[in-house]
Amino acid sequence: MNTIRKTLTCAALALTATGAWAEDKITIGVANLFYGAPYFAGMDVAVHREADVFDNVEVISTDAGFDAAKMASDIEDLIAKGVDGIIISAGPTETIPSALIAIEEAGIPAVFVDRLWQNTNLSTPWNWVGAQNDVMGTVIGDHMEEHLGGKGDILVIKGGPADNSIGIARTEAFTAALGSSPDMKITVAPGFGGWGVDGGYKVMSDMLAKFDKIDGVFCENDSMCLGAQKAAADAGRGAEMVFGASDAGKDSLREMMRDGSNFIATAVNDSDEIGRVGFHHLMAMLAGAELPNITPLYSGLVTKEEAFKRYDPNKVF
Repeated sequence: MNTIRKTLTCAALALTATGAWAEDKITIGVANLFYGAPYFAGMDVAVHREADVFDNVEVISTDAGFDAAKMASDIEDLIAKGVDGIIISAGPTETIPSALIAIEEAGIPAVFVDRLWQNTNLSTPWNWVGAQNDVMGTVIGDHMEEHLGGKGDILVIKGGPADNSIGIARTEAFTAALGSSPDMKITVAPGFGGWGVDGGYKVMSDMLAKFDKIDGVFCENDSMCLGAQKAAADAGRGAEMVFGASDAGKDSLREMMRDGSNFIATAVNDSDEIGRVGFHHLMAMLAGAELPNITPLYSGLVTKEEAFKRYDPNKVF
C-alpha cells in the first residue's frame, strides 16, 4: 500500500470513528498566493469540489494577487473569521514567518500544497502534499538521454527566482541524470522564464540567437517549454531539437498528442490530485487523525502514449 493510499485510509477511518461526518459546521480557509495561473486555480477548484460533497463544510478562498504581504494578511483574516483549518497554496514563496506564527498561535491544523515552506516547525498538526520534484527531473533527464543516444547539446530554462526550491530540485535532478554521459553538454540559460509561456519564448529566442546547435531543451515547467517550443518553430529550427518539462498539464498533453510533436516528455504534477488529497488530509486532521507530515504524490514520466491516457479537457490544468 503506497503512502497516499495509507494516509487516505487513515483519513477515512478517522472521519468515521470521530463523527466528522456530523452536522457540526466546519470552515476551511484556502490561502492562495496567486489564483490566476491554471495550475494554482486547479488546486483551489479541487478543494471546493471535494467540500461540496459535505453539507456541513464551508470553504473560504483568498487570492493575494502574487503579493506575499497580502497573503500574510489573508491568512490572519481567515484565522480571525474562525476557520477550523487552513490550506496554504504559496506559489514561489519559500516562507512567510508572520503567517506561520499566526497559524501556531491559532492552534489550527494546516496543509501546505505544492510548496512546503521552510522552517515549518509547527506544534499544531500540519501536512504537506505535492509532487516529487527531484523524481520529475530525473525521469525527464533519463528519457532525454535515451532519446538522444547519450549525445547532444542540452539547454535548461529555469523558472526563477534563484532560490526557488522547486525549480532547483528539478534542474539538479535533471542534470544529475545526464551526468553519466560525457557527450552531453548542458547549458543553463541566463535569466528566468518566469514559469510562463511568454517567458519561455523570450529566453529561448535569446538562446537560439546565441547557439547554432541545440539538441534538447529542458524547462522547469510545461508552460515555459511550450513557449520555448514555439520560439524554435518561429525561428525555423523546431525540427532540430526535442523538448521535455514537468507538470503534465492539459495544454502540454494536448501538444504531445499532436502528430509529429517534438515535445517528447513531461512528468506528473497533478494540481487536481494535490487539491483533493490536501482537502481530505485536512479533514482527517480535524477529525483527530495523526498523519505523516510529508505526503509525496506520484510524479512519473509521461510520454506520448501516456499523454493520450492522462489527457482530460475538463480539468482546469
